[in-house]
Amino acid sequence: MKKDKAIIIICIIIIAVLIGGYFVVKYFLDKDIQEQEQELQETINKYGTVEKENVNVVVSKFNTEIMDSGMEYPASDEYLVMEDGKYWYGMFDDILCYIMPIEFTGDKEKDIVEVIAMYVPKESQNKEVAMKYFRNLIKANNSELTDEEITYLMEEAIEQMPNKLKANNGKGISVSIADGEDHYEYQVTRLYAD
Repeated sequence: MKKDKAIIIICIIIIAVLIGGYFVVKYFLDKDIQEQEQELQETINKYGTVEKENVNVVVSKFNTEIMDSGMEYPASDEYLVMEDGKYWYGMFDDILCYIMPIEFTGDKEKDIVEVIAMYVPKESQNKEVAMKYFRNLIKANNSELTDEEITYLMEEAIEQMPNKLKANNGKGISVSIADGEDHYEYQVTRLYAD
């Protein structure tokens, strides 16, 4: 009989410890989730977000900006190649535009754009044209930006290039310039809430 009472008491203690442990772990996990949600919200507030858009929509907006600015050569499916998980558009002479989706499927209606960039050889004679494309690319990814904000982002991207950092003004896109071995990539990264 005493043995049975001891076993019952030990089982009750084990159950109480397990229940107590469950609530302690749950408390700390909930607290960690709340902290992560708060950090995410602070990041969103600092960097901003844009709506998710597929490849077709972003290319269409880019082409509208190109034509509105008086440039002659928009992105065309006639000069499209899909390679290495990216959409590559021949733009002008040696200037290319590539789009890197979050997940590449080969379907421009399904693929959500993460990065869109101008690819320009370092020896290109068309750097001025590339910078015009870059300006239009920034505007296409957030039409609410003013000319002054676009100029700021471009200048800040140039300044941050040696540090491999991105320029951001809190409006949902980050702008950077990647210095490759034989080329530059003028990049716009779209920032989404989730």
